[in-house]
Amino acid sequence: MRRSNTRPWAAGWLAAAVAARHVAGLRHLRRSLEWLAQPVSEAEMTDTPVHMIVPVLREQQHVAAALEWFTALLERMPGSTLTVVTTAREEHERQHLAALLAEQGDQPVTGRRFPQLTAAELDTVVAAQAAAPGHALTRAHAATVLGRFPLTRDVVARELEGDRYRGAAVRHVHYPGDGRKAAQVNHAVTHLDADSQSYVAVYDVDSRPTPEVMAATLAFIGHRRAADGALPAVLQQPARHTTRATSPHAWERMICRGAADLQTLWTLRREIPYVRRYGQMIGRAGRLPWWDAVRAGVSQLVGHGLFVRGDVFADLGGLPDFTVLDDVPFGYRLTMERIPVESVPVTLVADAPEDVRELLAQSRRWFQCNLDYPKVARAARAAGSGSMAAHVAALAVCFYRGAAWLSASPATAACLLVAVDRRHRPPVRTAAIAALAWGVAVPVVVLTRADRQPLTAGGITRRSAGVLAAYLLRSIGPWQAVARTVAGRPAGPFAPKANSRTVVDPRNGKDPR
Repeated sequence: MRRSNTRPWAAGWLAAAVAARHVAGLRHLRRSLEWLAQPVSEAEMTDTPVHMIVPVLREQQHVAAALEWFTALLERMPGSTLTVVTTAREEHERQHLAALLAEQGDQPVTGRRFPQLTAAELDTVVAAQAAAPGHALTRAHAATVLGRFPLTRDVVARELEGDRYRGAAVRHVHYPGDGRKAAQVNHAVTHLDADSQSYVAVYDVDSRPTPEVMAATLAFIGHRRAADGALPAVLQQPARHTTRATSPHAWERMICRGAADLQTLWTLRREIPYVRRYGQMIGRAGRLPWWDAVRAGVSQLVGHGLFVRGDVFADLGGLPDFTVLDDVPFGYRLTMERIPVESVPVTLVADAPEDVRELLAQSRRWFQCNLDYPKVARAARAAGSGSMAAHVAALAVCFYRGAAWLSASPATAACLLVAVDRRHRPPVRTAAIAALAWGVAVPVVVLTRADRQPLTAGGITRRSAGVLAAYLLRSIGPWQAVARTVAGRPAGPFAPKANSRTVVDPRNGKDPR
């Protein structure tokens, strides 16, 4: 068979570059797992108050389980509190949803078209549409149907009226504005006595920090305070992601499991190393400040399991509320202020999307942070935060990370095509195969061993196939976000999530369904 002579160097260099990146990632993966395996002495556990804040929006079915879980944690954490923050944005979103239902006319209302609807809401809307004249809902009729279901604030208030929470350090705060999660958190903090001797801790409603995770975190805080003479400024609890295989389609379960593994790999290969490198470099001052800024990178935070010391939160004016998401922009602000961030050597377990549509929507939403970096940089410069050299270096790092995300799927697809195309020369195909192996198969083996699961050929093959499929889909959401931005289409008014996340029973940590 004739070998291809069409730019063979391009395919070879691409495969070599992807392989080199995955080799570096594999090294970071092993180091992160070794770091997480280090023992944490609970003898150093501190009694530092932690003010846990859980912002909720269209979370009616998750409130009871979340309240029970976090309240049980409070029993082990004297002086700590829990604040559940509802928002008036939910009422406005409900009106918008009613308008969208009316626009459907006589077209069937389905869960795929309206993932914001719960199963009960969907059944009720479908029945109402079937009984409506011409099988079409008016906006007023749709609003009336949706109004049969309580708002999240009503559910929270009802739950807290019970004897279970009487006397518990749990409060309900209602945010009267239309802002997103960051605005809810900032509003909640105004009702707290957070200071330099306490933390504001942000969690999602489906976050489930176990007593062991919290004990390890408090022990880490105590250790750092003993070593440094002060409480750490900012802490991040990293997360490992999992699914519960709720999709009825085997192919979708495989892809979503692979995407959860891939997100876990990102945590271990990128997030934890980013934070640790930033923490190691932030106190150093070399002869080239801009190079120090490049080496330090940008602190990469996520929006749950985030601990911010009370005085630091106040000094920074809270989380940035002018962007779609707040976690990564907040990390940028910390970087400009050269505020240390530390990663706790313990992992949460976080639920990942259970269907491909939600998976793509999540990545589209997350990538918006990368598109918001220029806006965040302008705001920081206007506030006098960071030098021009620091901003240029940080934006270069952010650009590189965004470009790597956008190129993940095309680069993986290209390596796959080169690996199976016999027209390419053996060294080029070998480089492509090595890139796929070091990026997919070897990390899966490492994860399987770390999870103490059996290493079987079938299991590794299936898990690797899922990660490979997730890689091929990884860049779709980000490219959609870029296309929407270029087209001038702002983020919609809906909370960017579907109402299909798993409910966890706080008594045993399992799905009760």
